[in-house]
Amino acid sequence: MRKQPRRGRCHADNGDAALHEDDLNALGRAVRQGDPRAFRTLVETLSRPLIALAYRYTNDWEWARDLTQDTWVRVHQRIDRYDPGRSFSAWLHAVHRNGCLDHLRRKWVRHEAMPGNEVLARLGGPAPDDPHADLERKEFHERLLMAVRSLSESQRQVFLRVDLEQTGQKEVARALGMKPGTLRATLHYARRRVAAALRGMEGASQLEEGT
Repeated sequence: MRKQPRRGRCHADNGDAALHEDDLNALGRAVRQGDPRAFRTLVETLSRPLIALAYRYTNDWEWARDLTQDTWVRVHQRIDRYDPGRSFSAWLHAVHRNGCLDHLRRKWVRHEAMPGNEVLARLGGPAPDDPHADLERKEFHERLLMAVRSLSESQRQVFLRVDLEQTGQKEVARALGMKPGTLRATLHYARRRVAAALRGMEGASQLEEGT
């Protein structure tokens, strides 16, 4: 008889609070050994937080649900790549995050740019019933993810988790094995590089328009 999962906080990433880290790891190992019940438990428990995470990348609930389904397909197909000695939650979120980024790279192909001085302010949601603000936010996500590609791997991981996914800095530092001071410095430089990249795209757009 399967032991009931312990309730508690999973601190590898946001959204896993219904299962303890040890339980997620045990379920991941069971899936790796071919247990379909363990896979169903993971899907039922973690799909909602994964959808919420994908929404932060796409600003579209339909795409967020589709991307989450794609993530579970990839998890099932690539479970042999999961190292049982490491955090299953971290591996799952890496698969999901990469899927969201791949989607945006395929979908967003235009290169117009808008002012990038208020990067963090634009990450907030648009006003209710404001189609123009909603469109502007979607377009900004397009340009933001293009700018993120200019970051180093460590800067990209910190920026995406803290500023886009809105995970607490202490939690991100713990998940990435960073000291809090190192994370703050990495985030500071990442924000500066993203803002500079956005300003560069804005300038290129203005030259193309002849303004």
